[in-house]
Amino acid sequence: LAACIEAAGNTPRTVLKFVIFDDADYAFAKEVANRHPHLPVYLQPGNHNPPPPEANDAAIDIDGIMQRMEWLVEKVIADGWYEAHVLPQLHVLIWGNKRGV
Repeated sequence: LAACIEAAGNTPRTVLKFVIFDDADYAFAKEVANRHPHLPVYLQPGNHNPPPPEANDAAIDIDGIMQRMEWLVEKVIADGWYEAHVLPQLHVLIWGNKRGV
């Protein structure tokens, strides 16, 4: 990761983005963000129920995704990690679990 950040340079488009599924992912994101405090941080709750690769179903559990979003926002607020940007995975909201988009 450090080599990638160094290669990207100090441009305004260099950010850290993490997809968070659980407390371990969240702890990892905080650890990495603490090592690179000059970079903006984006956290996105992971899609908790993607279909198997062979499935053609693009439907999503929007209620489940919103619950994961709420869980992540509450965790960030409780930690006082106000520098982190919490956003949904927009591609999941737009295209669901559709592959190749």
